[in-house]
Amino acid sequence: MTALLPLALFCELLALATRTRPLSVASGVLLSLFFVWHWRSLMPYPRRLALVTLGLLGYWLLSGAASWEQGQRLLAAAAYYGAFVGALGLMHCQAERLRPLGELHRRLLAGSPALLYPSYLLSTLTISSILSFGMLTLVCGSLERHLQHGGYSETQRREGRRGVMVTALRGFALVPLLAPTSVAVAILTRELPGLSWQALLPFGLLAALLLLLIGWPLENRRLRQLRRTESGETPAPPQSLRSLLLGSLLGIALIALLAAFTPLSATQAAMLLVPLAVVGVLRAQGEGFGAIHTQVRDTLAGMRNETFIFACSAVLGGLVAALVPVDVLVVYVGTSPLALFGLGSAGMLAVIALALLGVAPIISLNLCAALLAQLAAQGVAIMQPAVALLAGFSLAMLLSPYGPSALMLARHAGLSPWHIAFGWNGRFVLLALGPLLLVPLLA
Repeated sequence: MTALLPLALFCELLALATRTRPLSVASGVLLSLFFVWHWRSLMPYPRRLALVTLGLLGYWLLSGAASWEQGQRLLAAAAYYGAFVGALGLMHCQAERLRPLGELHRRLLAGSPALLYPSYLLSTLTISSILSFGMLTLVCGSLERHLQHGGYSETQRREGRRGVMVTALRGFALVPLLAPTSVAVAILTRELPGLSWQALLPFGLLAALLLLLIGWPLENRRLRQLRRTESGETPAPPQSLRSLLLGSLLGIALIALLAAFTPLSATQAAMLLVPLAVVGVLRAQGEGFGAIHTQVRDTLAGMRNETFIFACSAVLGGLVAALVPVDVLVVYVGTSPLALFGLGSAGMLAVIALALLGVAPIISLNLCAALLAQLAAQGVAIMQPAVALLAGFSLAMLLSPYGPSALMLARHAGLSPWHIAFGWNGRFVLLALGPLLLVPLLA
């Protein structure tokens, strides 16, 4: 039954390329069949999310408001978000071949002492825009190897490890603000058709700049703990690292070009280009089509929990939007600048607060975006709230102790996820919250 996942992905990508909705619905059906069959293999959190969604689905069916047209939209939404995770997650097929990046830290730490934080931040942003969570695995794994052979004291290792991990996490948190491969951009641009990555990018750049300036004095001193004092020429970057950075930048450029000259959004362009690039590289490395299919199938099966959460949250958001009387909300929201600022601020704070309570940011963002789409249909301007949601999603990635990034860093650092979220990032988020609340006012 794991063969259903590559088939579902292929159907959705073909639907995007041909603008054929029945293929997207078919992809949603295939995903549903896979998860019904593999229900027992899901982790507790996705199961709880499924029970909530099934309860709301049952209420929607019994309410008399259900229709086949709406059902198709829900299936297509599940297929789209499931394919988003699957398509971009295929980069993990290459991540295994990129593990020998031991020179990554040596190269970055050889730069100017005053610029260590920006160097790490921008490097991890570039890599994670393509590899997503794979970046954290690469950075943490190569960091431990670097610390073992670096001759550091215990204090230097402790402070340096925290500095690198925190900076890597914050680089990863910049992806929603800047990269077309971000799931936050995928959600907002799909639910709000008049919105594009290009329109959001200027505000994302401003928010990213604020986050860089706030974190720079906090973490740069920790990164300097790992800087070597001996003289010598700056080492040339290893071929694998150079190829990864250049490939990431080239990929983003191709995505932007495809989005600019075709009807595809930047997210849809990424969903089509990444699998093609992965398959092309594997073929160039001598892999046969049978071996490539096996790798793709196993990679997609390994991401079943993430795929389920994304797909299920899309269905949950669609159900909430269908059941909430949005026309009543419009009366209370209004269209004045103050009302739009309040709406955006409430959405940002809601995403962050729900992340603290254990609700994955992807779920809360889906719910907010679905409601925002209904408000947009009633004539409410959505740019300010959309920018606020993007910023809130970025901060929620840092502050959620239940997110996969916090769990991954906690495992590598030997600390609790709560310590990662609050001890390492709490002060930073508090300092950043005020300035980021003001950024949507420029939209």
